[in-house]
Amino acid sequence: MLTKEQEERVRLLYIEYQEDIKPLTFYVERKYHKFPKSLLKEFRDVFDHISRCYERDATEQYKEENLKKAENHFDRIKLDIYKYVSDYKKREFSRWKKKYNKYNLQDINDGMFWKKVLELEEEGEKIFSDARSVEAKNIVKACELIQDSTMKYEEITQLIDSKRELILKAKFKYVRVTFLNGIIGFIVGVVASVIATWIWECFIHM
Repeated sequence: MLTKEQEERVRLLYIEYQEDIKPLTFYVERKYHKFPKSLLKEFRDVFDHISRCYERDATEQYKEENLKKAENHFDRIKLDIYKYVSDYKKREFSRWKKKYNKYNLQDINDGMFWKKVLELEEEGEKIFSDARSVEAKNIVKACELIQDSTMKYEEITQLIDSKRELILKAKFKYVRVTFLNGIIGFIVGVVASVIATWIWECFIHM
C-alpha cells in the first residue's frame, strides 16, 4: 500500500495527464499525423514505475524510488510534448511568413503590425533558446520557458487574425499590381516587337 502522501502524488499525475498532457498529446498526434515514439516510451515508463509501487513486497524505499522515477519521466513527457507543440506552431508561422511576406505587410498600421510580429518571433526564439540551455539542469523551468515561447507564437496568430482584413487587402493589391505589370509588360513586348519588325522591314527595302 502507498502512503496518503504517495497516493496524492500519483493522483496529481493522473489529473495533470487528463487535464493538460492528454489534450496536448491529441493535438500533436493530429498535427503530425502520428504518435511520437519517444513519447510512447516515456508514457510506458511512467506507468511501469507507478505499477511497481503496488507490488506486494515493495519496501518504502523501493516505492519512493519508483514514484520519483515516474515523476521524472512525467516531467520529460511534459517537456517533449511542449517541444512538439512549439515546433509545430513555429513551422506553421514560418510557412505563413514565407507565403505572405511578399504582400508588403509592412504598410499595415504604418509598419507597426509587421514590427510587432517580428518582435514576438524574436522573443519566442530567445525564450526557446533559454529553455534549451536550462533543460539538462531544470526540466520544470524548461517546460515553463517553452510554454512561454509557444505563447509568443499564439500572440502572433491572434495579431494576424485581428488584421485579417488588412492582410487580404495587401494580398489583393499585390495580385492586382502583379497582373497590371504583366499586362503592361506584354503590351510593351508586343509594341517593341512591332517596332522592331517595322525597322527591319524598312532596312530590307532601303
